[in-house]
Amino acid sequence: MRRLTRDGDGDHVALALSASYRGERVISIGFGELESVRQGPATRLVREACRLLQPWGREGRIELRSLRRPVRRTFLEWLSGTEDVTVVAAARRKLVLLPGPEERERLEATLTPTRRKMLRLAERDGEHCVWCSAQLTYRSLHATVDHIRCRSHGGADALDNLVLSCAPCNHRRANEPASIYLETCLDSGATVDVDAVLRAIARSHSHHEKPRLLRAA
Repeated sequence: MRRLTRDGDGDHVALALSASYRGERVISIGFGELESVRQGPATRLVREACRLLQPWGREGRIELRSLRRPVRRTFLEWLSGTEDVTVVAAARRKLVLLPGPEERERLEATLTPTRRKMLRLAERDGEHCVWCSAQLTYRSLHATVDHIRCRSHGGADALDNLVLSCAPCNHRRANEPASIYLETCLDSGATVDVDAVLRAIARSHSHHEKPRLLRAA
């Protein structure tokens, strides 16, 4: 969770948020003991969070936590006059926001579910195959969604478990574990997006561990 410690921190936290974001579905921002915020820096911070969450579409959420009454009022006044963000839950010291750019929704409505995932993956990790860095977009004929944990091993179709891959790389990998295929690609001299692959492996592991933890509880 990112925190603001003084009123002037909005722009700095927006930059820090962009630098530290690793593709999470929920961005949580805490306001500590702030008694007030200026609308400009606060709204720039929220808009930066909206930009980062674009790959998640309607699944992305922004949580504003530890809101004192004047801070909460500032946000609600701004939110009442903008169509960029919608309040989906409100508590005494917390607001949950849904980014909702209209153009994005219109575009996604024209796509198949698979192409919609490709669009989000390309925006999250970049418009390229994570295994060889060949240029790809959601429009590319040879673009595929590759499961980090293979479906044959119980891998889900959720974005947390997917990366954008060209068809040749996807076919070569087959059911090989992602960590092993990563080593294979590096040994062959392929231009792998190592950071994107490692983040995807971490997200996939977290996604598939959650049900197990819940059952254990």
